[in-house]
Amino acid sequence: MDHNSPNSQSIRIEKLGVPFRYRTMEEIERSKPSIREQPHRHDYFVVIYVEQAEGSHQVDFKSMLLEDHTVYFISPEQIHHLEVHSMPLGHVLLFTPDFLQQHSVSPQVLFDMNLFFNCDEAPPVFIPEKNREEIKSLVQRIKEEHAFQSSQWEEVVGALLKVLFIWLQRIKRERFETNQPWESRKSQIVRQFKKDLEVFYKKKHKVGDYADLQNLSSVYLNEVVKGETGQSAKEYIQNRIVLEAKRLALYSDWSMKQIAWELGFEDSAHFSRLFKKCQGLTFTQFRAESLVQ
Repeated sequence: MDHNSPNSQSIRIEKLGVPFRYRTMEEIERSKPSIREQPHRHDYFVVIYVEQAEGSHQVDFKSMLLEDHTVYFISPEQIHHLEVHSMPLGHVLLFTPDFLQQHSVSPQVLFDMNLFFNCDEAPPVFIPEKNREEIKSLVQRIKEEHAFQSSQWEEVVGALLKVLFIWLQRIKRERFETNQPWESRKSQIVRQFKKDLEVFYKKKHKVGDYADLQNLSSVYLNEVVKGETGQSAKEYIQNRIVLEAKRLALYSDWSMKQIAWELGFEDSAHFSRLFKKCQGLTFTQFRAESLVQ
């Protein structure tokens, strides 16, 4: 990419500044400016444990109502906006990828837990009444460690986060995945494909590129992904590219040509055809209609 290529900073990115931070939802709400905040993305992970709140949570292009006793997950790079209608009660855990890496949770482990991903595939986790005391206890201990910052507090928080994620993963499996063979070879292939896609979607646009990373044939990877998810690997690749294109269309002032270049397309006409195929309308129509809303 040459020196005239766009810079990913065009979408406002909030930076954490420290490896880990705990805040209450009430504290965040009180500190918000009077002017309505625009959707933004982070360079860190966020876990929001809502005990009680009324409002909505927008992640990328999906908006959902906030629900009591529910945990929401936000990954780096996702476009996110939280809006509440009254003072909320809840907890917000913010941490960098490096913090987890240094304190007991590798990126691979986190990805395999399937908690942090796009909101269609990793939905919020509702906490049943039988599990609430355990989850609240873990979050409270994390809050206390962060507040007092005694010797090796970061190591303790890292370990507690891992336990919290394991509990949330258990709860999610009970609710969503009771009948799915979690550790099957095919599910491992799909998880690795999704992980590779997040890393390479701007550079690798063909199924064969991802099949090669796992020493598989393109036909077999397509077949496995389609069988496990209902979408082919090709559709996943195209939808991931278009998701980033939609983010940049709405939250940057780049031209279609600049966005196409950022996403690995030397020919903007090729990108335009892909966008229309996946979205059902042209890039220009999508941007114009979305900005009017």
